[in-house]
Amino acid sequence: MQKSVSKLTIVLISIIIILLGVLGYGVYTGFRVKAELANLNSQIRNLVDEKNDLTSQLDLLQKNYNLLKDDVFELEKSCLSENACRGHFPNVRWYCNNVGDETNVNPSHVCICDSACSLNITEIKNALTL
Repeated sequence: MQKSVSKLTIVLISIIIILLGVLGYGVYTGFRVKAELANLNSQIRNLVDEKNDLTSQLDLLQKNYNLLKDDVFELEKSCLSENACRGHFPNVRWYCNNVGDETNVNPSHVCICDSACSLNITEIKNALTL
C-alpha cells in the first residue's frame, strides 16, 4: 500500500509541477502579448499622428500649388515663333541690332515683341554707352 501511495504522490506532484509550468508559461506569454499589444498601439498612434501631419502638409502644398497655377495662367507666355521674338516675353524690351539680335555692346536699336509675337525695332537716335 505504501508503494501505491508513494507512486500516487509522485504522480500528483508531477501533475502539479506540470500544471504550474503550464500556468507559468501562460502568464509569461500573456505578459509578452500585452507588451507587444502596447508596442503595436504605440506604433499605431505614431502612424496616425504622422498621417495627420502629412495630410496637413499636403493640404498646404495643394493650396500653394493652386496659387502658383493661378499665377502661371495669369502670366503672358513667351513667344515660340521662329523670329527674333523667340524666347522673349511680349512687351518686354531689349537692346538689339538692326535685325533683332540681342546685344549689350554698342546696341543700335531697341526691340520689343507685341502680344502677337511680332517684332518691333526702334532705332536708338543718340549714341548710347552701356
